Amino acid sequence: MLDVAGRACRILAQEGVSGALNRIRYRRDGLLMQGRRAGSGQGFVLLGQGRLMAGFRRELARLGLLGQVSRPGATRKIFFNPHPAEFHDPRLAAAVLDDGYFAALHPDDEEALAGLRSGCPLIVTSVAGLQRVQALGAALRDVTLIQAGARRPELRLAVGRWLVYADALAPGDYLADLLALTPPIRTRDRICISLPEYTGRRALFESANPSGFRLFNGIRLLPAWKGCAWSYKAIAAKALQSGARRLTICEDDAFFAADFSTCFKAINRYLDRSRWDVFNGVMTRIEGEPDIRLRKRLGRNHIIHTPHMMGMVFNVYNRTALEWMADWNPEAGGTETNTIDEWMNAMPGLKVVSAVPFIAGHREDAHSTIFGFKNIRYSGMIRATEREILSRIEPA
Repeated sequence: MLDVAGRACRILAQEGVSGALNRIRYRRDGLLMQGRRAGSGQGFVLLGQGRLMAGFRRELARLGLLGQVSRPGATRKIFFNPHPAEFHDPRLAAAVLDDGYFAALHPDDEEALAGLRSGCPLIVTSVAGLQRVQALGAALRDVTLIQAGARRPELRLAVGRWLVYADALAPGDYLADLLALTPPIRTRDRICISLPEYTGRRALFESANPSGFRLFNGIRLLPAWKGCAWSYKAIAAKALQSGARRLTICEDDAFFAADFSTCFKAINRYLDRSRWDVFNGVMTRIEGEPDIRLRKRLGRNHIIHTPHMMGMVFNVYNRTALEWMADWNPEAGGTETNTIDEWMNAMPGLKVVSAVPFIAGHREDAHSTIFGFKNIRYSGMIRATEREILSRIEPA
């Protein structure tokens, strides 16, 4: 009890009343924090008709997950464009809905609408279909986008991505497909992790941020923090496979100031002549007093060296950090110790460089796809961290 009270007092002192209230107002989505209950049976049966049916059959057969209709009790159903009554079948693993399905829906078809809102896993075949199910009340956490008409490698990855989310394919097996089918990640490439289902976040990132970022479709998994960590692990593994020695990774709720490109070039020149593992572009928090080993002026920013980091919104990773990231162990702990932030912060001998004021920000109007709360919850934390660092390196 005393620990809780002490933590509350620290939050209030550092982030003020508004920061403390945001912590209370914007809470974690419990459904995103829970693991998915594994489905029964050894495979899936495919029912109905739809544009993705042939692709699903091919991929399930390849993975040994295609069940037999003659043994319905031992398998889960993937129903393509189902009758509304099918939404309530407890063995329904997913309803795959083509755009034509929505054209046939009537506003008074309460059975179908109730099914879409019920939490049943949905797969839609276009962005328009995604927007339609949202408008009809489906939660994005229950919807997967697999584009109809995708080429075979992209479809294979998209189906595999859903199978991971459905707890039917081990993330490590999916990682093998990613390494085999995705293009190389070269030194100094820029990668943005983004869930294709969250089209608003992706569109804002692409419209408001510097060019040159390649989008990576994040791995979805429950609990969501594990999907996030697997995404970073996959990117790092692909970068190392490609021989990359430095990589920039951001998340699609990052934003950058107008002078970002100039500032980032100067920072990269500084990194070229320094010893470092991670450049931490937005430091969410620091536990205790900042341990600042070195500080220098670089334009309008202060460059600091520190042995800790926290925050994955926008970072640059040296090869040493990519190797540590690729070794993330999903069995090494829970949210307090094994999120990808905590894993990176625990890297032995970690050497972090950061710039304050921070050169990137965290979009407040977006919702966290890991914890489900609005990003404004982070704002007080980030401002408090920046103030604390500046108070120790700038004269009073």
